[in-house]
Amino acid sequence: MSGLHPRPVCRPAGHSPTLATRGATPTTATRLAAIAALAVFATAVGACSRDTATLHLVGTVQESLTVVAMPGIGMPTVDLDAGFAATQTTAQSQAPAQQANVRTVSPTVTITGLGGVWRLATVTVREGSQVTAGQPIATVEDGILAAGVRAAEATAATAAAQVPVLADRISEVDDKRATLTDKHGQLTTALATIASTRATLTTNRTQLNANQTALQGNRAGLAQTLEDLTATQTTLRAILAGLPTDPSVPLPPGTPTRAELTAQLAAFATGIAGTTAGLAKLDAGLIEMRSGLKQIDSGLAQLATKASEVRTGLSTVEEGRAALADARVQLVDAQAISRVMVDTAGVAVDLAREQQARTTVTAPVTGVVVKAASAGDLLPAGAVLATIRSTGPATIQVWLAPDRLATICRDDPAQVRGDWMPDGVAVPGTVTLIGDRADYPPSSNVTDEVHLTRAVPVDVTTQNPLPPGVPVEVTLRGCHPPTN
Repeated sequence: MSGLHPRPVCRPAGHSPTLATRGATPTTATRLAAIAALAVFATAVGACSRDTATLHLVGTVQESLTVVAMPGIGMPTVDLDAGFAATQTTAQSQAPAQQANVRTVSPTVTITGLGGVWRLATVTVREGSQVTAGQPIATVEDGILAAGVRAAEATAATAAAQVPVLADRISEVDDKRATLTDKHGQLTTALATIASTRATLTTNRTQLNANQTALQGNRAGLAQTLEDLTATQTTLRAILAGLPTDPSVPLPPGTPTRAELTAQLAAFATGIAGTTAGLAKLDAGLIEMRSGLKQIDSGLAQLATKASEVRTGLSTVEEGRAALADARVQLVDAQAISRVMVDTAGVAVDLAREQQARTTVTAPVTGVVVKAASAGDLLPAGAVLATIRSTGPATIQVWLAPDRLATICRDDPAQVRGDWMPDGVAVPGTVTLIGDRADYPPSSNVTDEVHLTRAVPVDVTTQNPLPPGVPVEVTLRGCHPPTN
């Protein structure tokens, strides 16, 4: 390789300096043989010098490959009940008619995990294509995922529609509760009116009973008076019949005259007639009182029946009010759950859209495609979709003997030269990694260390891209001088 200057390696006591040519290119081997004499001089005054920390090494530009894997896409499952899981408890099934029929709303689109195999719809790159980071390189068939998005959106719309529907139901329940409250007030007032009317009728009945008793006493007195008047009338008629018809016949002293008896009989007749009329009136009054008492008794019976009906109505109204109160609590709870379900359904929509968005695969880095799948391929999650060789900073791996490792540190500056570069031109680099153990360098790796000698890998990174796999010469300026 033109421009490479392999250096002899300083070995601990017991080792002889040896040039490493294993793994070098034929050009490199030829140059190593040509400058063997100069290598001896370099061993004496260069690499084995103890007053300098400059190291001249041979390394290989590492190939930086980025694998683009098939994305993990969740397979949606759709609930054909369109967002409703109608569950009814035993208590709800036995509730009265006013009980709310609450349906629980739940998201219907769930992601069951990574799908099995997905088909590539398009692949826009092939081997050798230049890509930039973020550039779309392939798409996955998304028919199922698009349907999942639509189902999730339908579920979200259904869940959102439940909130105003439940609000209307709550308003209806409130209206029914207000109606029952008014009815309860009316029945309570009616019951009070019935109680007041019953009290009035009871008082009237008591008064009628007292009046009836008084009339019956008065009738008994009038009947006795009529009997006395009738007896006296009979006596007077007998006396009048015993008087002589001849007015000239003298009467015993104290005997009333016929005219006097006739006048007395007329007065008794008038009294008897008045007493008889009074008895008739008393009898009519007693009949009316008995009729009034019957009417009062009938009214009291009707009031008792009405009071029973009103109490039954009050009990029904109170049960309805209690059922509506329970229904309202359930509706309010269902409304709160619906609001949560709206948010949950929104998350399901976002998740479904995210799964659909994963069907577009982009390049993670800028570089050259070295391998790519084809449209129509069936790939599982994690399978290689494309491989991209990055065109960013290059990494060169060199190997150092353990006795030379102490002279370098991370971030030490480096100069990298390749045989394709003009003379005097080098690419700056930095030590980015120092291995933590010594191992045998791989035979495929260009190095100036003997491959059967353990060495420590060191990575040097440049900001400029370099062709992967080519050997280069690396000059390191260590942070420490060599130790004796």
